Amino acid sequence: MKRKSKVKLEHHLLKGILPALEEIAEIEGVKKVIPGRIYASDSRGFEIKVVRETLTGLKLLAKSDGSVQEIFLVVDKKDRKRVSEEIERISEKWKKS
Repeated sequence: MKRKSKVKLEHHLLKGILPALEEIAEIEGVKKVIPGRIYASDSRGFEIKVVRETLTGLKLLAKSDGSVQEIFLVVDKKDRKRVSEEIERISEKWKKS
C-alpha cells in the first residue's frame, strides 16, 4: 500500500503543525518528514527552524505554545542547503505572535 503523504504519522504532533509539515514535504528534494519526540518548554507562539544536518538529512525544531517537537527530514546531501533555505523562506508565514 502506497502512502499518499511523505509525512509519517506514527507519533503525536504539535497542535496545528500538520499543514506546515505537509508544505515542507512538498519541497523538491524532501523524501520523508518524520516527526519525533515532543518536549515541554516555555516557548510562545509557533515557529519551525532548521537546527542542523544529520546523517540522512536535516533536523528541525517546531515550537508551539509550551512544547517543542523534533522533526527529521530525509534529504539527499546535494539538496540540503536549498531545502534549508526554502524552509527559512516560508517559515515566516507559519509564525504566530
